[in-house]
Amino acid sequence: MVKRIPLPQEPIAEIDAVIQYDKGAKCYMMPEYKYFVWKIRRRGIKSGTVLDIGTGSGLLAIELSKAKGCHFDIIGIDISENMVRRAIENAKQAKVEDRIRFLVSTAATLPFADNSFDFVMSYASLHHWLEPVAVFNEVERVVKETGSVIIRDNKRIYQNPFWKSIIWFISRFMNKRHRGNWSKAILASYTIPEVNEIITRSRLRDYRVSSDFVFIDLCIESRCK
Repeated sequence: MVKRIPLPQEPIAEIDAVIQYDKGAKCYMMPEYKYFVWKIRRRGIKSGTVLDIGTGSGLLAIELSKAKGCHFDIIGIDISENMVRRAIENAKQAKVEDRIRFLVSTAATLPFADNSFDFVMSYASLHHWLEPVAVFNEVERVVKETGSVIIRDNKRIYQNPFWKSIIWFISRFMNKRHRGNWSKAILASYTIPEVNEIITRSRLRDYRVSSDFVFIDLCIESRCK
């Protein structure tokens, strides 16, 4: 099995790096965001208070806020101040700034009361978490007993030659910077057994972990029926 290689601990902080991240997300990740919103609606989640952990430049939160027939009050958090500023700008450009708040916060110590949210979501941030058990504990604390959790991330699939070749092929359509960042993100990500082991050490309950999005992602869903 290919060994996990954690990313550097510092957030994407410099403004130039934030701008490049935002451009790449708008260019390459929008299909994933739209799929995630589809998945949320398919679960019957169409209203309520939402927490987006590791919101980045806010594009997933913005996409969810625009979902037809839905009404959400969304809070997005990120550890990077410049990323949060970018998210606020993106929300204003999308004319949804009245539906979303963006805050600077660490996921391991959330500044919210117990049972605050109907739905907690996160996309492509799990592999950044320095203390994943602490984050899962915080997720379980702030989500309501009747609430739901969906956390999606890359899956470390480089140990499989077939999927490694698929990733290589897809990355040919990216520029050099984003191609390199994606491969590093995949190597920093977890396998499904690893995620299951981490969650068993946390207080998160009633969950399942499965492959997602043509098997190259993994998905954690809590409050499963």
